[in-house]
Amino acid sequence: MQRTVVYWTLILFMTSVSASFAQSESDNLRRSLLVAQQEVEPTVTIRWLSKTGPRVLKGTLPYGPPMGGEVLNRVEVDSEDAESTDASSNIRAYMALGGSRVDTGAGHPKGVVVRVGLTKVDSARPFFAKIVPGTSVVIELEGVALTQPVKFHEGTALMHMKYAIGDLEACSLPGTARNQYLLSHPDDTLAGRVTEGLNATRGAFEDRGAGMLHGDFRININENEDGAERVGFRFEVPYGMFRHLQDPWDSVLPGTFFEPIHLHAEVEMLPLWATPIDLSQIVDTEAEVRNETNEPRRLNEEAVDEPTTDSEIKDD
Repeated sequence: MQRTVVYWTLILFMTSVSASFAQSESDNLRRSLLVAQQEVEPTVTIRWLSKTGPRVLKGTLPYGPPMGGEVLNRVEVDSEDAESTDASSNIRAYMALGGSRVDTGAGHPKGVVVRVGLTKVDSARPFFAKIVPGTSVVIELEGVALTQPVKFHEGTALMHMKYAIGDLEACSLPGTARNQYLLSHPDDTLAGRVTEGLNATRGAFEDRGAGMLHGDFRININENEDGAERVGFRFEVPYGMFRHLQDPWDSVLPGTFFEPIHLHAEVEMLPLWATPIDLSQIVDTEAEVRNETNEPRRLNEEAVDEPTTDSEIKDD
């Protein structure tokens, strides 16, 4: 009888240990993975001031690949606007995970990058129709649901802009000048991949001194009606900052410079328990290899052929 009791006691103990171990492993797995709850679709809103009044575009977007997307519709179409017969815009938007910080190796190993991409439907038409000179474009994201409570990784907000090869060639610029970056952190170099004044504006969302254009950025972490955490952001960018840094025509008035054909705004979020990293200390891990082969530092991504359709424009 005593042997039976001991036997079953051991069985219960081993079962308990096994269950505790499995639970611990499950907790560790959850702790290590931060991803979006893709069944919860965020809302994207684009705003600017046109010559006929405020323009507002809005759409609820599913997560997908960083290309194409859905055409955003206008909200409260102005009946006096000559274009009011068409409620659609010239902006196609997508929602995706990952971005320039991940692509350049400048991301946090425990973080997740959330981005909103905008692409012109017709590359010959302006991105922001009839925008008033000296005003800004606002890009807002709401309702991102993640698998853990999070905090913003300070300094990681950025905007990537991609320009048409034909526009670059018209200004005698090389295809490697296709990509430009607006970086929120004043010391961020995306792991040595960008250079201030050439293809990047650092500290772009804070006061940079008299006469210098700058935008504004805000992160929002709130609880919805059910108490679940939701993440969003707001980028406000002066229209003049969409001008290519190497554009030979020194003007920021609408119609005097070539616009990007694609742009995306992104932020990196971290689990509450994760330790942030110093963005200024992230080095280019390919630098030594390039030095050994006498290859120049790659300031921009490789130029690619122009897409034949809008859906083929990929944010790479």
